[in-house]
Amino acid sequence: MGEIFGEVKVGRKTLIEKDAKIFGPAIIGSNTYIGSGCIIGFPSRGELRKALKSGSLNFAGNFKKPTEIGSRVIVRPGCIIYSGVKVGDDVEIGHGAILREETVVGRESMIGSRVVIEGFSRLGEKVSAQTGAYISMYTEVGNRVFLGPYCLLLNDKYMGRKPYRLKGPTVEDEACIGAGAIIMPRVRVGRGAMVGAGAVVVEDVEAGAVVVGAPAKPIRR
Repeated sequence: MGEIFGEVKVGRKTLIEKDAKIFGPAIIGSNTYIGSGCIIGFPSRGELRKALKSGSLNFAGNFKKPTEIGSRVIVRPGCIIYSGVKVGDDVEIGHGAILREETVVGRESMIGSRVVIEGFSRLGEKVSAQTGAYISMYTEVGNRVFLGPYCLLLNDKYMGRKPYRLKGPTVEDEACIGAGAIIMPRVRVGRGAMVGAGAVVVEDVEAGAVVVGAPAKPIRR
């Protein structure tokens, strides 16, 4: 059993490597595996600032939002899962992935190694996010979506140069994003659409369309 700080509920037959750290409040389901070096329930920026202001690094205070990991989940070594994250049943997470605060990952999803999911994002059920995919804050991903290796889903149109309400893309059910593709902020990729590898998507993609290129253009349905 790893190091546990605060109130943590762990289900039956769950295995936690001894050098993993769990910060409560947290709930971990049954038959789940938490790998070596993982950190579960790491405080968000706001929570960390509150802890520093209080002069205590006891992250298990009441100000912290609970983290929920479902049953039959595999969290491979080196992952960091922040507070307020909810991971559904039967999810697999690869080595070194980072799930930031209040992200939701639906059941039976596959999160690859070194995937980064920034805070307040929502992934549906049976999503496959391949190695190195980057999902920015406030992104919505539907069910049965494929996110290819090292694709980028972005949320800041002006790169911090002027005020802008951050909003990531919306990827609807059963869409596929190819390796290395870039989806710009607020773009909607329609249901069942396919975005080719390396494409740069700057405007909405219709349901069922196939788009390629930079900027991406439809080639067929």
